[in-house]
Amino acid sequence: MHPPRPRLAALCCALGLAALLASATLGCAAIDRVEHGVSAKEFAGVPLAPDGGRGRARFAEELRYDPTLAAYVAEHGRPDYFYIVDHQKMYLFYVRGDRAAMFERVAMEASQVKELGRIPGSMLTMLPAEVKQQLVAERATTQRRAQQTAKRARARIERTPSRSAPPAARAPGGVYIGGFETATIIARMREPLTAADPGVRSWQQVRIQGGKTAWSAQVGGTRYEVRDERVAFTVRLSASRHQLPPSARLAIKRVNDAIFAARADAVTQQMMKLAERAAGDRTGRTAYSQRVAGRTVRMGRRVADGVFAYSIHP
Repeated sequence: MHPPRPRLAALCCALGLAALLASATLGCAAIDRVEHGVSAKEFAGVPLAPDGGRGRARFAEELRYDPTLAAYVAEHGRPDYFYIVDHQKMYLFYVRGDRAAMFERVAMEASQVKELGRIPGSMLTMLPAEVKQQLVAERATTQRRAQQTAKRARARIERTPSRSAPPAARAPGGVYIGGFETATIIARMREPLTAADPGVRSWQQVRIQGGKTAWSAQVGGTRYEVRDERVAFTVRLSASRHQLPPSARLAIKRVNDAIFAARADAVTQQMMKLAERAAGDRTGRTAYSQRVAGRTVRMGRRVADGVFAYSIHP
């Protein structure tokens, strides 16, 4: 039995109208997004505060248009500053925690977030001049404290008999690693890199093959190791993960800071790109061994257990 023709015609008209309204709604949303992208030029190239001035309304718009950004801010809190590069890229800066995150989007899709760890030196120019000076001063203070801690550690070594020396305060056998005394490296790695970072505080002395001595420490899922011939860390990656977790990025920064000192930021920026490629290859075929600033840096993802390893050798 077929519906009467008038009812059939009415049904077709209703369906057609609904489709037309849906198309119009999608079209308006697309136009709205395009206008949002075009207006990004008005705010690009300058640091903006999300809670004041021109940045207040713009940040609210960014949160409304980008669910990835909205979810990140809900979890990590509102940043101190945000910096729009163009309609496809934006940075968030958390000055008090000295950390940054990058958001990239393609066309009208939601963005992809990449946590950068400590604010890279090359990005300090994206912040207001007074904020940049404050961060530089705080980092210099942190470095001086690390040097003072290392100096006190060396003094304890000289005063304390080797049999009673506490773990992580004595260089095993007086060995130097990467041009630094072991105690100095461990002292530097004890220092927090950010306000939320506790540093690597608890070290244990262990015996390894050949009767040699090494020092190890565990922070969450990251295992650090300092031995005669290398300074390294390992972290397990999930099978579905294609990016380095924030803990691995922080560990790379920590190890590089301990070894390369003043050159650490430049080395970290260079090595982070290679580390991302190595971590993203679950076949284990992507590994790197590169000579940097007089040291050899090696990294790769092991196929058997999904562990990412990063090490520096003299």
